Amino acid sequence: MGEVLIIDDDEASIFLTKRILKGLGLAEQVHYAGNGKKGLELIGKEADQLIPDLILLDINMPVMDGFGFLQELGKLGFYDMSGTRIVMLSSTEDPREIERAKSHGVTAFIPKPLTREKLLAVLG
Repeated sequence: MGEVLIIDDDEASIFLTKRILKGLGLAEQVHYAGNGKKGLELIGKEADQLIPDLILLDINMPVMDGFGFLQELGKLGFYDMSGTRIVMLSSTEDPREIERAKSHGVTAFIPKPLTREKLLAVLG
């Protein structure tokens, strides 16, 4: 796997996620953003600045939450242009939230805290 984008407002979660990715050798390069808006800025308006292989996305964040990010990403036509896998990370396990995430192109949903085992299980 090449590039990974972590979108999360919790510094401890970002640190843990980066450590897991590095330990598993799953990312050549890791980018991170503190909210959905900053994540969109990294990807760019034309989706030509960063096309990550994997996005690890939190739901609850200030400025723009995970669902706002997914909605705006769809408006950019990102889903049609990339083979990016999107994994949503959240402290909620509400089935409605999981279905909502999947309807927005999320390929997997992992309850926080992230572990090596949980990540490997969804990435296969």
